[in-house]
Amino acid sequence: MRFYLIGILFSLLFISSVEAQRIRYKNLFPILQSKDFTSAEPQLLKFLEDNDDEANAYFYLGEIIVSKLDTVIIFPSTEKYDSMANLAISAYKKSISLVDDREIRKNDNYYAAYNRRDLRTGKFGIKISDIHLDYENKIKEITNKKELIAELHKLKDKSFQEYEQFAKIVNSFYEAYPDESAFVLRANSPDKEDLKEVIDHYNEFINGYTKFSKKLKSLNHPRYNPQLNIIEIESWYGLKLIQSDFKTFIISIQDYEKYLLSLKDKIESEVKPLKDLLYKTDAAFDEAISKNKDAKDSANIQNMIIPEELKNGLSKLDKSNVILNLLEYKKQKSQTGLLANVNLYPVLADSSNIYQRANIVEEYKDKLAAQLELIEMIDENLIDRTVKDFQLFFDGFEPSINAYIDTEKTILKQKLNNVSQKSEVMSRQIEFFTYESDSIYLTPLIAATRESKKYVMNTIELDSMLLVGGLIVENPFVASAGFDMKIKSFKVLDSAFTINNMLLLNNNLLLNLRSLGEDQKSQIVKYLSPDLEEIWKLEYASGSTLGGAKVEAGIYFLYDEEGNVLKTLNSQGEIIGN
Repeated sequence: MRFYLIGILFSLLFISSVEAQRIRYKNLFPILQSKDFTSAEPQLLKFLEDNDDEANAYFYLGEIIVSKLDTVIIFPSTEKYDSMANLAISAYKKSISLVDDREIRKNDNYYAAYNRRDLRTGKFGIKISDIHLDYENKIKEITNKKELIAELHKLKDKSFQEYEQFAKIVNSFYEAYPDESAFVLRANSPDKEDLKEVIDHYNEFINGYTKFSKKLKSLNHPRYNPQLNIIEIESWYGLKLIQSDFKTFIISIQDYEKYLLSLKDKIESEVKPLKDLLYKTDAAFDEAISKNKDAKDSANIQNMIIPEELKNGLSKLDKSNVILNLLEYKKQKSQTGLLANVNLYPVLADSSNIYQRANIVEEYKDKLAAQLELIEMIDENLIDRTVKDFQLFFDGFEPSINAYIDTEKTILKQKLNNVSQKSEVMSRQIEFFTYESDSIYLTPLIAATRESKKYVMNTIELDSMLLVGGLIVENPFVASAGFDMKIKSFKVLDSAFTINNMLLLNNNLLLNLRSLGEDQKSQIVKYLSPDLEEIWKLEYASGSTLGGAKVEAGIYFLYDEEGNVLKTLNSQGEIIGN
């Protein structure tokens, strides 16, 4: 046993043999007692080669081995540590077996530290039991450390397995979505479970490694200083796992829990309410389109308003604006449909009302064209990413969003073609007013194409008639006409003036005339009834022309183009101010 133990020690501790000479333990003891183990060790080993019965020598052999244990590498293998720890235990046990009454009587100076007062007798003395207990506690401490190191290996293996499993899960989660916006928009119940699984595995690794780290630090081993650095995640791309140096136990890992919980909160507090509002608005729009199509009067028309909250939210989450444009398209579709509703526009069934019918049909054509332009833009900007991000919304379009768009475009093109032809015919019907044997064209442009000098410059539409003003050759005129494009009453004005402006005021006509030639400051304001009877007339000179007017308590306020008061008149048209 002696030669086996000493031989192993030589091989493990790499101690060279001291010169062949006899070593006296009483000379070696002071060196050992001073804990100068570097000087004492080779002499002690040499002594033990020749002496197998020195209890204190085996005790210090155990002490020397223990002093080296804290520097022995324990990863990746504990083989050397375990061997040395076992040798230390064997040395202590050997010392225990040799410490008896005879040993204490013979070498009491070696055990002076155990010379204590007996509490029962009050006398000082050295007890074998105290020495044995001390040595056994040292053996227990070594055993506990061995067990701790064995546990550390298990914790390390478990922690690293948890890390590898977490790495697979988080990489799969990260690669499943192109960015943060895609995840928060697409996240359904299984996706939320995936998020929870990532957090659970993250915490499992963090807790496991923290436990391993604390236990490893408790060894106070100079070779091992485990660290766990938690790094803030600022964006989705920060989910990509950072490579860490597991050999040195310096681990850097992102704070997945904080970031993913922020995503969960964003889904619950922002995205889910926004989507709910989107579904509610879309359903309301579909219902409004259906009801407005058959509305009996304007009171039955359902308003279609896109909430500002929805606009703002979608502008952040849908950069293509496809969702907002689809809602806008449905809104336009309803508004366009109203123009074809005979209940709302009875004139559509009145063949004699050429003017209003033509204008409604023209507006209907323009709205169809705007609808077609919008749906084509939606079709152009629609991408798979948007459909995936708002899958539930697009599932509401049957049989699919692409089929819906194609159908809408086909119908719109057909409608627009038919309405354009009808509008062209009706536009020709309202190109001119008839008065006796004359034709007075609706606009100067139309008159020019017909090489005519008879045309309308201003038009005011009343409930049952039109008030128009224009020129016949060089003479200004004002007239009332029916919606059948026939002049009812006609009044030629002073040829020295031209019509500058026409305003509707209290269902009467306020007519502003301005002089021609060099003196353009001479002006006339006439206030005429719908049948062109003069109520009052005002002549004045000014560089500013009539831009607006109002009546309050019988007082007429005339304003220039800048909104400044031009004239203030009484009920007879007489100036009372300015």
